Amino acid sequence: MFSKETADWYARCLGDPAAAHTAWQDHGVAVLPLGARFEAVRIPDALAHAAVRSTGDRVVALALTLALEGPVIHDSRGRNHYALVEPGTAERWRARDAVECLGYGTHLGVPDMGRDRSAPGRPLYWAATPGPGSYFCRVAAVRLLVRVGAARLAEPEVAT
Repeated sequence: MFSKETADWYARCLGDPAAAHTAWQDHGVAVLPLGARFEAVRIPDALAHAAVRSTGDRVVALALTLALEGPVIHDSRGRNHYALVEPGTAERWRARDAVECLGYGTHLGVPDMGRDRSAPGRPLYWAATPGPGSYFCRVAAVRLLVRVGAARLAEPEVAT
């Protein structure tokens, strides 16, 4: 579960952190700018499912939690996972396999700190929650997950 410190850390993306807390309370999501405090690698569900070899949201969430060791947001409507990574990653990221790192000039909907599954009308939730002081996924682990998922998607289907 999130601590107040974790929520405050993300809220400080805005000039007025109270606005993020208000948005979480009123709407269940705050739209935060990327680049200064964190960035996000957008991973299509198909790639994440292939990497994990499961389509079950809870199974995928557990696998991502273990593999990436950091926070991941799932957008069930847009069918993407967003692995939160340290600032500067977008400058070094080479987009491949339909995966890009979003940085400056981009905003991301960040769900309220207690939302760990999709709900009607609220498709954003934390698939993997950040631990205390752990605001980023390991970039090398995200790259590996992307490579594994892409390789599995490229495998020919085997007839049974």
